[in-house]
Amino acid sequence: MKRITAIIVALIFVLGFATLGIAADKCGSCHKGDKALDKIVAKKGIKDAAGLLKAVKEGPSAKMHAKFTDDDIKAAATALKLK
Repeated sequence: MKRITAIIVALIFVLGFATLGIAADKCGSCHKGDKALDKIVAKKGIKDAAGLLKAVKEGPSAKMHAKFTDDDIKAAATALKLK
């Protein structure tokens, strides 16, 4: 039983980091250097996942971000440690 529990915990841990890596890859392909996502978030004063979602979906570059789902954006917010 302990072994099964350990395997499940390890699997959840690995999948959690894989999800964050996927979000970083999707954003990081365009957002580099001065346009890095963390710098944009700090500059615009985005404090939470809802603010990031609104900025991406309704901002001036909304058409470029149309391919991203709400879950992708929420994963990016998690990677950025937004509330």
